[in-house]
Amino acid sequence: MRSEPTSVTGAASAPARATDTLLAIAMTSPILRLLGALAGLGSAVLCWFLGGALIGPLRQGTIFQLDGAHYALLAFLLVPALILAVVALFWVPPRISGGGPLPEGRIWRLALVLFFLAALALGMAR
Repeated sequence: MRSEPTSVTGAASAPARATDTLLAIAMTSPILRLLGALAGLGSAVLCWFLGGALIGPLRQGTIFQLDGAHYALLAFLLVPALILAVVALFWVPPRISGGGPLPEGRIWRLALVLFFLAALALGMAR
């Protein structure tokens, strides 16, 4: 059991608790942030190529009548794009120890998802 510093009255002081919380936040190293950004960029590029590969069959209405090579290409683009997207989404601002994700992390995750969807849409538009 962890004991908290107490004042003369016996109650834990607010500055001591705030300092304890701030010191417990582990920072993500710069190299991990760089790798997360690289994974996000790789996922966006694969989403862009996936959009380009999907738009032809979607416009012609033949998405379910493709040959095996086209399905292999779609899987080859989709699976790594999803894996890299998950890696990028988990390497955004860290969680507070004992609590949920930081509010900035939620905003970054939403921005990344919108970035991936925009890359897919741009691939479909070209």
